[in-house]
Amino acid sequence: AVVSTQSTGNWKELYRRFIKSPNFELWFQSKRTEANQRLELLHIQQLSEADMYSWKMDKHEVEIVDMLRWIRDRYDALQRLGTNPDIQDHLKNHIDTLLEVVPTDLQSTLKPAFNL
Repeated sequence: AVVSTQSTGNWKELYRRFIKSPNFELWFQSKRTEANQRLELLHIQQLSEADMYSWKMDKHEVEIVDMLRWIRDRYDALQRLGTNPDIQDHLKNHIDTLLEVVPTDLQSTLKPAFNL
C-alpha cells in the first residue's frame, strides 16, 4: 500500500510499527552498508587525487611504506566496490611514485607485493 503525504494517519504509530518490524533491521543494514560504501569510495577518490609528489618529500621510509600498504588496501577495496578504472590508475601511479623514493634494496622487496 502506498502512503500518501495527504493522509491524516498517525505517523508516529506508522514509524513505530515499522521500526519494530522484521523489515526494519534489513532495511537499516542495507542503508548503512550503502552509506559506508559510498563514504569509502569518496575517501578513495580523494586519495587518488592527492599530490603524492609533495607528500613524500619530508616523509621517513616507514611512513612511505605505511602509505604504500594503505594505498594497496584501498586499491583492493576498489575491486570489491567496482568503480572507475581511472581511480585505480591514479592509485597505481601513487604506488609507483612512492616506490621511487625508497632505497633500491627495499624497492626489490616491495615491488612484488605492490605489482598491480
